[in-house]
Amino acid sequence: MTEIFGCCGMDCSSCEARRATERNDIETLAKIADAEESRGEHSFILPSRIRCTGCMEPGAKSILCAECRIRICAEQRGIPHCGFCEEFPCDLGDIIWEAIPEYKNNIERIKSR
Repeated sequence: MTEIFGCCGMDCSSCEARRATERNDIETLAKIADAEESRGEHSFILPSRIRCTGCMEPGAKSILCAECRIRICAEQRGIPHCGFCEEFPCDLGDIIWEAIPEYKNNIERIKSR
């Protein structure tokens, strides 16, 4: 499987919502939607709102990725991920990179290619 990275460095190719979207697996999308609802961040999420092709790939964006400030920033700057930004690392990404250091490591790794 080809790695597809999100703007923040998330490996979108390992995202269950993205894989379920590729398989058109409504049951898995519904389970992910239910889990998001139970976390209390969103209410009444339809499985169709979880569909995602990857944050910078053409196609559907999940409710989480569509609202992502990092993705919006990269899109406004016309860059595929934070590694192309002269301000990397920045405060906008620090919150996620502190929580999931692997994402920042991914950006640094693909930036050095």
